[in-house]
Amino acid sequence: MGVSSRRSPVCGIDIGSDRVRTVLARVRDSPTETGEPPSLEILAIGQAESGDSVRYGEVVRQREVIQAVRDAVAEIERAAGVEVGSALVSVGSRTLRSINSWGTFSVPGPRRRIGESDAYRAVMAAVPRDGGPAWLRPPYELLHALPQEFRVDDGDATDDPVGWTGEKIACRVHLVSCPGAGLRGLEETVNGAGIRSERLLAAPLAAGYGVLDPADRREGVIVLDIGAMTTAIAVFRRGVLWHSDLMQSGGRACTRDLAAVLGTSFVHAERAKVSGGGHPMRCPPELLADVLRRRAERDLTEVRDRLRRGLGDLPGTVVLTGGGANLGGLSDVARRVFGGDVEIRGPRELVGHRDLPSRLPFATAVGLCRYGASLRRRRPRSAAWA
Repeated sequence: MGVSSRRSPVCGIDIGSDRVRTVLARVRDSPTETGEPPSLEILAIGQAESGDSVRYGEVVRQREVIQAVRDAVAEIERAAGVEVGSALVSVGSRTLRSINSWGTFSVPGPRRRIGESDAYRAVMAAVPRDGGPAWLRPPYELLHALPQEFRVDDGDATDDPVGWTGEKIACRVHLVSCPGAGLRGLEETVNGAGIRSERLLAAPLAAGYGVLDPADRREGVIVLDIGAMTTAIAVFRRGVLWHSDLMQSGGRACTRDLAAVLGTSFVHAERAKVSGGGHPMRCPPELLADVLRRRAERDLTEVRDRLRRGLGDLPGTVVLTGGGANLGGLSDVARRVFGGDVEIRGPRELVGHRDLPSRLPFATAVGLCRYGASLRRRRPRSAAWA
């Protein structure tokens, strides 16, 4: 899954539980050595229904999803007049697991200058070789080893030790893994549609890059990407991904709750939810709001409690995105649960497609493009550990 030419357009394919969404973008910035993501010019967006062929982020009917990918890619190809050969693909499976880990590497020789290969070895030293969590051993496979900070000879934290002089490098790394069968299934699905998988990217990471700017990530933000069946959870601190998770609940859970209260079908409950309680069956607005509020409160409280157990203190800002973030009153519930600033936000820092920032479900696909563009600007060694 190498990185293609910096000059060619970058494509993101987000395989969600209701739709496959695609974005084609062109990098506007000239390459630099910084880690800041470049600005993007959006050339085209597309989508196709995946129906019940994707459940909780996992492909269960490959043939149908292959066709959905073909249709969504064909839409952006027609709009942009560009043939798409490769893409970054989201991994939004409920089986995603993550942990932060420390590794230490002793630099050969007496206090010599640290090179890229030394930094790379420090990152890889944080990956447990023997033992460790079960989900870092087969059948799980490592998806990301993302450095959070380096320390040279017990000095202060830095995001890049290359060029320093020292004898020891310690590195704190965010490790993300997923069962290998699921990763290969995603690649086979995209390949079956005639697209080469350039890189697989965890959905929480992609969502964060879709809706946050560099200042947000440095300041500290919680991102909740609420989809049809899952909610991707990402916490950014000091400019990098500090925590990631995926919860098995989303917009469809609200609909199921409403169907149970109304004693009706899922389809009718979804229409009532979308129409605010109207056709095809009347639902008092107060009842509708109460059912949806209770579900939102349960899910957001679970997210908050998970994060507190894993991180302790939480950032004071929460950004909601994804199709499920369109639910009326959700931001008010989130403010009560988290007790901080809450914002509903779509893709940011874009040129082209003026309405795209309001299209919350495209956040992950845009983030795939932005992250892919960032990889093209990095040194080859640093791109390898992303």
